[in-house]
Amino acid sequence: MGTVIGSVADEPVSLELAKAHCRVDIDTDDVLFTSVYIPAARQSAEQYTGLTLATLQMTCYVDERACTLHTIPLPHTPVASVDAITAIQEDGTRQPLDLVAYGATIATRAMRSIVYTEQALPEADTFEVGYATGYPADAFPPNLLLAILLLIGDAYENREAQQTGVPIQNNPRTVALLDPFRLTFGV
Repeated sequence: MGTVIGSVADEPVSLELAKAHCRVDIDTDDVLFTSVYIPAARQSAEQYTGLTLATLQMTCYVDERACTLHTIPLPHTPVASVDAITAIQEDGTRQPLDLVAYGATIATRAMRSIVYTEQALPEADTFEVGYATGYPADAFPPNLLLAILLLIGDAYENREAQQTGVPIQNNPRTVALLDPFRLTFGV
């Protein structure tokens, strides 16, 4: 349903914040932090919660059967902005919708993001929606930020092989910080 266009624009945790949390004051591990520890911790938090925490430009195609007269469900949440909606007919005809004229706004229903329109959506086979995901930097939930920092710290501190015969434990504090945001309850 969703297709990523582009790449991660901004990680929620900066290199400086991650290094400060881990009490690292040398630059030799900077590449590990930026290319491994920070993205891996964010991805772990995303997989656990079902949220999209990084700022991404997305395009998704939503079948008209999933829509109502005034709503289009989006596969990723939270949604920062909706940039474009195009109604696509079965024959491939495309009709861009004027977001202002339709009164398009972002809403949340059952912990999922939707586009709500004041004006009824036109008949279409599919809707193409361009939007940005993620929390704005100034509104990123502190609990999620701390959970990501704990994951980074754990990965940095335990970067060598684990001891055999010793079970790996989840940090209960990290789980407690992530649980209130959890949308998915899979693995």
